[in-house]
Amino acid sequence: MKESKKLILIGAGRIAAVHTRSVLSLEGVRIAAVVDPLREAGEKIASITGGVWYSTLAKAAESDSFSGAIVAAPTPLHADLIETCVGLDLPVFCEKPVDLSLARVDRCLDRVKASGVPVLIAFHRRFDKARMEVHDIVRSGSLGRLEHILQISRDPRLPSESFLAHSGGMVRDMLIHDLDELVWLCGNGPVAVQADLKRFVDAPLLARYDDYDTAAVTIVFENGPQCQISATRRSAYGFDQRLEVFGSAGMVSCPNVHSSSIVTVGAKGFLTAPLLDNFPQRYLDAYRAEMQHFLAILEGTEQPRCTVSDARASLALAELVLESARTGQRITADGL
Repeated sequence: MKESKKLILIGAGRIAAVHTRSVLSLEGVRIAAVVDPLREAGEKIASITGGVWYSTLAKAAESDSFSGAIVAAPTPLHADLIETCVGLDLPVFCEKPVDLSLARVDRCLDRVKASGVPVLIAFHRRFDKARMEVHDIVRSGSLGRLEHILQISRDPRLPSESFLAHSGGMVRDMLIHDLDELVWLCGNGPVAVQADLKRFVDAPLLARYDDYDTAAVTIVFENGPQCQISATRRSAYGFDQRLEVFGSAGMVSCPNVHSSSIVTVGAKGFLTAPLLDNFPQRYLDAYRAEMQHFLAILEGTEQPRCTVSDARASLALAELVLESARTGQRITADGL
């Protein structure tokens, strides 16, 4: 039997637990080291994976040889950690975004290109089976000229204040998935953006961090579709994510996923099961698929499907959304 690929997991918070679950479901790979400054959090995950906790990446790297690294630390640390890992010749699986600053992303991109070490940025929708089918249909040309894309993105509740404090805000943290999906579907050419951001859920809390909980965004791609995003961080009925792509020859849609496919019919009408609670449940298989892809990258059989350059394009689009919301103006850009 082949020896398992040994990974370093950097970060021991909420998303680290999601990626740990994915690694544990796969053969041929294991988390051998967990890096986190908080011993209790690090040792908790290490006890699940059979790995060893280290307080710093330097200590972990000195202890053994590894095949790659998963970066699940807070966003402000991503770019530095990517650069450190590629400097150690460690392929990287990194949570989005690379950084909250385009200038910092550009410096990181230069370092990654110079190193030649593969870096995969984790935009999980690109690995969701239904979303991938929509992408394939769109790219096949069977819908004709693309004219309109509608995205509905509603989280069930605000994240914790500790998360809000370092997340970079709703646009760079939550909407960036919708924006990446638009770039994935439409390309990264010239765009025009009109955005309106509101605070309906907890205005005092969000104002403290210059953040928002509700968004209405229109993005028009040159020679492409008009795209509209309706988003909120409070949905009383569960995790609501829908996608519809309309073209001159037809339409394709990606509906919500419910906790059961059973429909009960009675005097009160048609009753369906509740929606899934949040993103870890909705995208369980997608998280596993992207980790499987990372394993293939480590084995040299695949190249990253979502690169630092791709992640830069979605962040550039996020900055246009924020600029439009700040100024109340329609913002245009020659490219992303």
